[in-house]
Amino acid sequence: MRLIVIGAGSSGLGVALAAARRGWAVEILEARDIGGGTTTTSTKLIHGGVRYLEAAFKRLSYADWRLVREALRERAWMLQSHPRLCHPLSIILPVRHPLEKWYYGFGLWLYDKLSYPHNITKTAWVGAKELSDRFPRLLPGYKGGWRYWDGQFVDRLYAVHLALFLRQRYGVVIRTHAKVVSVAPRGKEVVVEAALRNGERYETKGDYVVNATGPWADEIRNLVQIGVKPRLRLSRGSHLVFSKAHLPIEEGFLIPRTKDGRLLFVLPWIEGTVLVGTTDEEVEAPTWPATVSEAETQFLIEHVKRYFGVNELEIRARFAGYRPLVAQKPNATAKLARTHVVEVWPSQRVISLMGGKWTTFRQMGEDAIAAIARLSGRNLAPGEPVLSVEPDPSELQRYQQGDAQPIVPGLPYTWGEVAFWQSLGWAQDPDDLVAGRWLLPFYDEQKAKQVREALQSKWHKLD
Repeated sequence: MRLIVIGAGSSGLGVALAAARRGWAVEILEARDIGGGTTTTSTKLIHGGVRYLEAAFKRLSYADWRLVREALRERAWMLQSHPRLCHPLSIILPVRHPLEKWYYGFGLWLYDKLSYPHNITKTAWVGAKELSDRFPRLLPGYKGGWRYWDGQFVDRLYAVHLALFLRQRYGVVIRTHAKVVSVAPRGKEVVVEAALRNGERYETKGDYVVNATGPWADEIRNLVQIGVKPRLRLSRGSHLVFSKAHLPIEEGFLIPRTKDGRLLFVLPWIEGTVLVGTTDEEVEAPTWPATVSEAETQFLIEHVKRYFGVNELEIRARFAGYRPLVAQKPNATAKLARTHVVEVWPSQRVISLMGGKWTTFRQMGEDAIAAIARLSGRNLAPGEPVLSVEPDPSELQRYQQGDAQPIVPGLPYTWGEVAFWQSLGWAQDPDDLVAGRWLLPFYDEQKAKQVREALQSKWHKLD
């Protein structure tokens, strides 16, 4: 079986993992960098979703209930799949009133029950004294809070490391900056054409194609079948990154209710920063890069100040992405579940994987592959178990040792690393490295600008 996957984000990589571990030949075509779309703009949580659990009760929604249960199972797998990039994270849900203590406590007790047998640590009550110690800028009036556990990860690096693992372990071919412009069935095959960054066209073919392009899934569907009815509702989610010096926290903090009915996370993040998000703004179509509006910026700052006594908040970075929500009803996007859908077009030999969330990416891939097996009349083999997706670092290390000269004096990024990613064809633009390997725009926009300019000055010579 030869499979072509469009999209090297979380869902596309999940499909590639499910197929490659069963011995299928896999080629991925990505319009940008690996994880370079909305995959890199998550809230960085590996979680079941306490909001979806609440929705399951309030709306008697089986879809939300199933999503939470599935995501909690997958949370356990992700945490052990790459411990250097994934770790457990404690989060405090603050309580002002006795009724809140009972309500939130019951919900988190149930969250723990649904986690079984993959619990991280049992939910526990935190008194007012410990709460103020852990969050020294927290405004007064809280009786305490519930401490529960989920996971946190470095989303972009996880995607890149998973891609490298797939290449090393299974020979998966990944072509970046290859925008698909044509998908055409031809007999028992599908021919796919992509426009490359250098202006050339690239053509490949396979037995089936999986459209795993997240917010852009409807664009590919329309490419295959012109005029097809859209399936997605898109919601833009924005985040701000602050200096921890201005917003000192020792663990995660959950703002349980915003004025638009969502919740917000205030989370410790990399390099002495704090991540706050996310918003929910419905949009008609995805534009990239997605931008954080001034209204969203003020919304996030306003809610932080409702809970924390902070006058000065230094914004170190900001970023936004899209939730690709599959919906049939005109509900507000904040009320839509993050469930995924596998759409099968037998005559075109195209499968579209839509919706979902980072935590469930592996199961999403399994479901897509199962659909192809049914379509082709094949039995789906169990495949090789994959417990770790950490790649072999020796290739990169050889390049780093071969040219250890820093790109910018005083910073740990070397020209040897640039050469390694270019040798794979996975660094065709400075931002593939600045954002995709070193994450600079996601925690320090000024440093990102500095490194980007240094790379740009020599980029034509490197090509």
